[in-house]
Amino acid sequence: MAQDPETVKWTTVPQRYGPAEAEGWLRLVEGAWRKQTMWSWSIELADGDRPRFAGNLDIRLGPPPDVGFALAPWARGRGVMVRAARLALRWAFDEGELPVVHWSAGAGNLASWRVAHAVGFTFDGSRPRSIPHRGELRDGWFAHLGPEDVMTPRTRWRLPVELVGERVRLRPHRNADLPRIAEACSDARTRHWLPTMPAPYTEEHARSFVLGCRLEESLGISITWAAADRESGRLLANVGLLHLASDRSPGSGEIGYWAHPDARGWGVVREAVDLVVVHALAPEGEDGLGLRRLQIGAAWATLPVVVRPREPASSRSVTSGSTAASAMAPTRTAPGTTASIRQGDALPGRLLRERHGE
Repeated sequence: MAQDPETVKWTTVPQRYGPAEAEGWLRLVEGAWRKQTMWSWSIELADGDRPRFAGNLDIRLGPPPDVGFALAPWARGRGVMVRAARLALRWAFDEGELPVVHWSAGAGNLASWRVAHAVGFTFDGSRPRSIPHRGELRDGWFAHLGPEDVMTPRTRWRLPVELVGERVRLRPHRNADLPRIAEACSDARTRHWLPTMPAPYTEEHARSFVLGCRLEESLGISITWAAADRESGRLLANVGLLHLASDRSPGSGEIGYWAHPDARGWGVVREAVDLVVVHALAPEGEDGLGLRRLQIGAAWATLPVVVRPREPASSRSVTSGSTAASAMAPTRTAPGTTASIRQGDALPGRLLRERHGE
């Protein structure tokens, strides 16, 4: 476990870890229990007909108290660490009488955050250069759990499920998308309408963007898809559902997007938005998100890309063959426009047939 690349990447275990280092760790744990500076447990998991060491979990008493854990590669993906964490944390609150336990990890450690999220930790935010790691400072993620907190997720982790159209495939981002994201976000037209993007926009910015998307999905704030060519897989555009956790408008969301320069003018964004609209408004029992209302907005100069103005939602009829985007009812707000569509509004027949495989 200590030699596993992911363990080395995210923890401070010695990079050359052998029997001597393991024996030293056992002595450290024994002394910590005796001095009451850390509570540490080994995790055993059945491997065939015998128990096998699968990892460890530590609660360092600080102050402030914090938790750390690591799991062997062969034991991952089974919910083992979530069950172990619940047991240890419940004991720490009930028997150890701890007032709080903190969690932290290097920004990007989604595997560790999945455990903390499942156990009920509240995400406190990110801090730049706050995690010491092998002689440098890395950006960190932070969360906390109290004794009164229920040990279940506090937010709904919304994953970007794959959506397939005639020409595009909506999927999560991949590392291969980073150069295309950087190109799209360096384009003058993209930057004109999205002026808050970093300049110059590098692949590292693209990596941070993708990481931020995954984090916001875990917090139930947004869902973001890479719109890729259906056959080649090349990234063509980016489409997101934003503001999903709004207390002011529960059950609603806003669509945002941009396109790579070489994908403009081919209807790629329109098809991608169609797919997202139908998925978002479909009931959860039909593998949709069950949202009640969607909004899309743009400056007036970009209006033709977004929506064809139609009658107000209360009186309009949507003709077969029109797109979900053009079915939205626009409302002008200086200096641009917003348009909305609600669950129960008529959707284009083509989209409904595609959803049901007809």
